[in-house]
Amino acid sequence: MVLTALMAITGAGFSYTTEVFRDDYKISAREDLVPGTSFQKSWEITYGDAGRPVQVLLKETKAGNEYIIRTGYFEVKYVNSEKGFGARTLKPGEQLVPSDLNTKVLSEAMLNNQKVISATRLADAEVLDMIASYLPELINENYRSILN
Repeated sequence: MVLTALMAITGAGFSYTTEVFRDDYKISAREDLVPGTSFQKSWEITYGDAGRPVQVLLKETKAGNEYIIRTGYFEVKYVNSEKGFGARTLKPGEQLVPSDLNTKVLSEAMLNNQKVISATRLADAEVLDMIASYLPELINENYRSILN
């Protein structure tokens, strides 16, 4: 249930100008990111009353948009392209979290299930909500407290 949504229309569609509040998560634009060659935009997703937000970094590529999800405990990316929308592991050169910790926290089975969430490209306005909705399923049950 959406309690408050503050959005603005831009030439490329919708973009979050401040925050979207949900009954179980909140998406906030990060204003402190300076767009560069690596990342163009950044958000935080906070679940419940958690004080540990999940960082989302947008990397625009020729093949589509990559949304890098990063915490101190795990990292994963969601790709939105002409081939569809789904979760992927990060390439070794992109990883900041030790791979053994990442492997413990993320469910390999759920990661495989989320490789294709949508067979078509999602509208930009839908992507962050989809990530916030599907991300908790990727976390192994023993580590779900990371998001709370």
